[in-house]
Amino acid sequence: MKNKTTAIIGIGVLLILLQITPAMANLNEDTTTLEIINISGGFGGVTVEVKNTGEHVATKIAVTTTVQGGFLNKIDITHACTGCSDCGATLDAGAIKTEKTMEAGFMMGFGPIQITTSANAKNAQEVSDEKTGFVIGPLVIIN
Repeated sequence: MKNKTTAIIGIGVLLILLQITPAMANLNEDTTTLEIINISGGFGGVTVEVKNTGEHVATKIAVTTTVQGGFLNKIDITHACTGCSDCGATLDAGAIKTEKTMEAGFMMGFGPIQITTSANAKNAQEVSDEKTGFVIGPLVIIN
């Protein structure tokens, strides 16, 4: 009887630990805050700036920008950055990450466009922003 009781208690403790351990793993990660501080146009593309406004390093940062529209909806560019050897996958507190849609393709067209940008990190909530603009040839003007 004693062995059965010990086994049941052991299984109960194991089940509790399996429930608590994932939650405790998230407590070790210091949370931070991201902010999209600028979306600008220019020659051939859109530039997005994301700032870590928190107090801790943002880890596994990802920034996605989509530009759609133009005459007959011929403009459809999506640029996604999840960290590479050039820019890395972390963002220090107070630092700014700059991403350009030209990395995904040169923008050329005519007409109104819709720009949608989102940024997130493993230890930060997703933020997003939308802007409208206009394309005249290679020139991108943001409203």
